[in-house]
Amino acid sequence: MKKAVTKVLAMMLVSTSLFGCGSAQQGMQNGNTKETTSNETEEIELKMFHNWTIDSEVAYFKEAADAFHKEHPNVVIKIENVGDPDYSTKLKVMMGTDDAPDIFFSFSGESLNKYVRAGHVLDLESYYEEDSEWNESFVPASKNPFENEEGIYAVPFRITTKQMVYNKDLFDEYQVSVPTTWDEFLNVCEVFKEAGIIPQAFGDLEAWAVCHYMTTFNTLCVPDDVRKADSDSETCTYTDPGYVQALNMLKQLQDNGYFTPNTNAIDFDVAREDFLIGNAAMAYLENIEYVDVENAGINAGIFSIPSPAGAAGNDKMVTGSVDGFAVSANCKNPEIAVEFLKLLTSMEWQEKAMGMSCTSVIKGAHNSDNSNELMLKDAKICETAEGFTNWMDMDMPSEISDVYLPGMQEIIAGTVTPEELMKKVQVVAENVRNAEK
Repeated sequence: MKKAVTKVLAMMLVSTSLFGCGSAQQGMQNGNTKETTSNETEEIELKMFHNWTIDSEVAYFKEAADAFHKEHPNVVIKIENVGDPDYSTKLKVMMGTDDAPDIFFSFSGESLNKYVRAGHVLDLESYYEEDSEWNESFVPASKNPFENEEGIYAVPFRITTKQMVYNKDLFDEYQVSVPTTWDEFLNVCEVFKEAGIIPQAFGDLEAWAVCHYMTTFNTLCVPDDVRKADSDSETCTYTDPGYVQALNMLKQLQDNGYFTPNTNAIDFDVAREDFLIGNAAMAYLENIEYVDVENAGINAGIFSIPSPAGAAGNDKMVTGSVDGFAVSANCKNPEIAVEFLKLLTSMEWQEKAMGMSCTSVIKGAHNSDNSNELMLKDAKICETAEGFTNWMDMDMPSEISDVYLPGMQEIIAGTVTPEELMKKVQVVAENVRNAEK
């Protein structure tokens, strides 16, 4: 891991002094030139920008920067952090200017792709190729969300997933097994409904909650290549019949009474409490919520929502977002920036990051000493996944999500049919395509 920095520091001995990321160097825009020059007695300052604001998270990155500085005394990682939504706004202002951070946090999907298209992000593919040990340490599919035909534009840092969390004690009491088909899933829900137990704790006062369900349903019902094309403003159509099938899955759960009553009027966190106190059999939760389940004393397990019969999607994808760090195309010391990211994705520092309650991007990072049973199971699922499906509202043009998300709430309310909603979405998609011409 120290190979790249050693190379850089050796080059510093024969170079003229350059200071930090603002040092003059030519030929960096194509993302392939890695030559870095500096006098090793001169301080190199790299600017890092992220959106973690909790004290323990802030302390984690400071500790990592201090550890890197200890190994490389002339390198200082200057960290700035701003919470969401201000983070995205400030990053947008900074990118493409002399004030752009050398290293910056990004969600996958359109959050990063817009900067890639604008030429503001360094292609890191050659760095992965040159360090096979580092490259092979990642969960296989974790780099996929940051890839396109031209390159790889970020280093994955953590994985946020969505799984169905279930109460093992209730499943045992009512003698039901973890479902492996959609029909079995519906039967399990029916058993709990008949027993007066909420099958799935779910509140959809804010549409992001149903968006998480629909991300999974679309993944199960719509082919991967179709979903990818529909996430692009130049090719989106949303005409595949799988989208209607996915909405019908949602409608079926609602119409059968398998969600918390008055779903659209209940805040997600309020509904979730029914699961945490044992009044609901299941809840569709992110892995960052597993600690809440553990603290509540629920004897819980997880499973992936199964596909309906004849679905054309991919049940080997995992719903969730891979977050990571990218390097600015303007960075004058990319070798050192990447070396710092190697530190953050080392086994030692990934284990230190377990307190952020997301699944690690490094194979084998989770064990019984640092992770609960739910996180261990989630890590195994991630390591064998074919890929990760980003939250649909983050992976589609905003004009479409502005219609699609409230439309899903209307499906729950029964005021629109799946066919009617998708026709509306298709009209908006056509307008989006035409605007790109």
